[in-house]
Amino acid sequence: MCIPHGATGSKSNGFIKEDKPKKHIKRVSQDQFEKGDPDFVDERTTAYTPKGKKSFLSGLFD
Repeated sequence: MCIPHGATGSKSNGFIKEDKPKKHIKRVSQDQFEKGDPDFVDERTTAYTPKGKKSFLSGLFD
């Protein structure tokens, strides 16, 4: 005769699962999305300058 898997019941091992904080980003208003954040402070030290494209051979002999 077969015994079902849950027939013996479960044994508690004392593990308590902690609630994790939600990985949710608060949605911004449409006005702030279009016009930007008025409190934003740009902390970059240098302006972004894209690097020029080099060919494979130029990069190999450089």
